[in-house]
Amino acid sequence: MSTAVIHPSAIVDAGAILGEGTRVWHWVHVSSGARIGAGCSLGQGAYVGSDVSIGDNVKIQNNVSVYDAVTL
Repeated sequence: MSTAVIHPSAIVDAGAILGEGTRVWHWVHVSSGARIGAGCSLGQGAYVGSDVSIGDNVKIQNNVSVYDAVTL
């Protein structure tokens, strides 16, 4: 992980990659193998599965699930 901002209640599994300046809010779960770009925001309660690739400057709203093998 880099200089992402991660709320203490969030779970970021080992092996997840978070880009520079990405914000991970309350009760988010980022699974191992997920790749999140720079400047992203993962809203409260979001879930990001394994093998997910999210580009730069993407906002995932509250309580959204992005399941395995999705590319945004």
